[in-house]
Amino acid sequence: MSSNIRRGRRRASEPTEPPAENEAPTPEPPPVVTPPAAPSHTRLDLDDLEALARMDPSELASLMDGSVSRSRFEAGARVTGTISRIGRSHVFVDIGGKSEGAIELAEVPDAELGASLTAYVISTGEHGVRLSQQLAGAAAEAALEEAFASGEAIEGQVASRNRGGFEVRVGSVRAFCPISRISRVPAADPDALIGQVLKFRVIETGEKIVLDRRVIQEETNAVRAEELWASLEQGDRREGVVRNVRDFGAFVDVGGIDGLVPRSEIGWSRGADPREVLQPGQRLEVQVLEVDRDRKRLTLSCKTPESDPWRAVGASITSGSVHSGTVVKVEPFGAFVQILPGVTGLLHISRSGGDLPAVGDEISVRVSGVDTDRRRLELSSSNGSSADAQPVADGKGSTVEGAVVQVLRNGVALALDDGRSAWLPAAEVDLPAGTMLAQRYRRGRRVTATVKRVDGDRVILTARADSDDSQQAWQRHLTQRRQSKSSATGSGFGTLGDLLKGLKQD
Repeated sequence: MSSNIRRGRRRASEPTEPPAENEAPTPEPPPVVTPPAAPSHTRLDLDDLEALARMDPSELASLMDGSVSRSRFEAGARVTGTISRIGRSHVFVDIGGKSEGAIELAEVPDAELGASLTAYVISTGEHGVRLSQQLAGAAAEAALEEAFASGEAIEGQVASRNRGGFEVRVGSVRAFCPISRISRVPAADPDALIGQVLKFRVIETGEKIVLDRRVIQEETNAVRAEELWASLEQGDRREGVVRNVRDFGAFVDVGGIDGLVPRSEIGWSRGADPREVLQPGQRLEVQVLEVDRDRKRLTLSCKTPESDPWRAVGASITSGSVHSGTVVKVEPFGAFVQILPGVTGLLHISRSGGDLPAVGDEISVRVSGVDTDRRRLELSSSNGSSADAQPVADGKGSTVEGAVVQVLRNGVALALDDGRSAWLPAAEVDLPAGTMLAQRYRRGRRVTATVKRVDGDRVILTARADSDDSQQAWQRHLTQRRQSKSSATGSGFGTLGDLLKGLKQD
């Protein structure tokens, strides 16, 4: 540093521009004479030396009586100037301080007078300052050391990728950037960075040059984030990049702020695995659901009105239409069948026509009811639908028979002999106090009941004895059974006396 200071003083003594014609010539200042023994007040302590080392070249030049420090033009320094002359083989650049640098015309074939040019100092000497837009040798090493000391960004070209990170060329010097420090947002295709010229910060020098690009991005995003938090509103649509995918959702970067897309908002399909839908680095459009500026929390959604599958309900999916679907969930009361991604209906056990299907089964169902407001579909098995089944003989009040499919707390599901599904509500069964449905009905048991009403292809039954319709229907049913059995055997049982009389005769 002391040699730089002495060189700066000698440059300060160089002649300046001649005065104007109407001005008196300014006497040249006397040369600075360095005493043989420097007094104590001219010594620079360690703090002063460190301050000078961190000082910007322009500040140091101003400090030294307006002279230009030669350290600014040392090998590896990055300078910007204005093109002042264009020769046959070189372009001359005014880099300030009455200094002119020269760069080969082959490097800047489109050079124009007055244009700004940024280049690196390759060397200084009798032939002036040599410039180049490519760093090499000692100049490159010097530039890296200077960037490390100052914290300024330096440009490098990504050359290749390995398991740990990326090889970056800074001029002729080979440097390394860890894969976790190449970008704040994971790249969908890391190899796409190869060949790109990016800005890095030097975080380690010596035998191994280590670079960091992510820290520059984070500093830039910190400024943008404050502006973004102030402008975000519920309902806004933003472009984002997926940063991380978890079981509960995905974190998406929307211009410097990370927002959470909950699992339920990733897509319209029910129970979709976030890792099967989204990948780190994927670009997508999201909608702002909630903005919590106090806690710095942002909730997003990947769903869009245009992609809403329920738009098909009422067009291709209508009441009575038959569709193929996949069973996605099974409960004691029925199975949920997905007809389209995001469109799922309930196949109640009373309309299943028998045993409930298993998760993953592909089945054919018929749409029995559509509730667009609540986004619900009522389904029935197409094998036992109204189109294929025989109608109930006498409708309301008629007696039917069937087998118990399943017993629930609120009723019994039956498969009728005529091929239809039926439902016997618990309120329509006479049960003694403290008795449960499961104590009277068992799976597979034969049941006789009365039709209370018919809703489409669903039959609602009653087994109450206090119902006038049920009592009359029950009596008719018993009479019909006796007559059918009597005709089948040729005679009835008769009275008990007739039966005993016949035994005595035997």
